[in-house]
Amino acid sequence: MLTTVPITTNTLPSNVPKLDIKGANWAIFSLCFQVAVKAKELWKQFDRTEPHPVGINVTAPDGSPLILPLDPVTLAKWLKSENIVKHLLTQCIPNSTVLCVRNLASVAAMWKEIMCEVTSTKFLESLCPTNGDVCQSWDDLYMKCNELAAVGID
Repeated sequence: MLTTVPITTNTLPSNVPKLDIKGANWAIFSLCFQVAVKAKELWKQFDRTEPHPVGINVTAPDGSPLILPLDPVTLAKWLKSENIVKHLLTQCIPNSTVLCVRNLASVAAMWKEIMCEVTSTKFLESLCPTNGDVCQSWDDLYMKCNELAAVGID
């Protein structure tokens, strides 16, 4: 007998770490988070392949442009997915980060802002200290580049 295990959409598995406040674990957090959200078939909210639905532009019989109203069922479905992924994201980022991105229009915008903030901060902090080991700094920078490449950032 084949049994199925339901995938709950409102929680993340325990292997998804909480993002460190300084973003030190960004690479592993981002990878685990993306895998978990993709498994729930909700990543489309983050990568904008499921944009906010809008009314349909058509041409009226008299040739004037007309926008048909949005289907309420389609909008409700999209809003439910958007709210679920916002909930998933805010479960595993620092409270200060939640407060910084809370007013952005979509979870895709929130994700982009978090990604930009964490990756730019990590690179700004990767300067070689005065009288520091330049070779070690280059090795650390190379490692950071590989970490970002592993999560799809060029």
